Amino acid sequence: MAITYKKFYNDVKNRVEYMIIDFDYYDGNDFLADIFHEKYGFSICDVFDGIWFRIVYISLDDCIYELLWDEDIGNSVYCKKQSTSANDLLEERLKNVIDTVNKRMQL
Repeated sequence: MAITYKKFYNDVKNRVEYMIIDFDYYDGNDFLADIFHEKYGFSICDVFDGIWFRIVYISLDDCIYELLWDEDIGNSVYCKKQSTSANDLLEERLKNVIDTVNKRMQL
């Protein structure tokens, strides 16, 4: 089964987020961060481990993404600085990262 994503607006946090479908892994965002690094040069800034969540911050220049795994919702990603252009760029990059994950999972 191929993984996908769903774009949604988080009313509570007032931001656009991308939920990753069929990819609910505690350490899945480490794998995604590695692919963001390979494809685009992102670096891991910080990692926060909680009891019911794990956050991986990655950055490239002034662009910071939060990759979140939450026990209740699974894996998601969003831009720390919300703008239409930043969200569009994240979505474009995320499509490529997910394509890479799907290709690797076929092996």
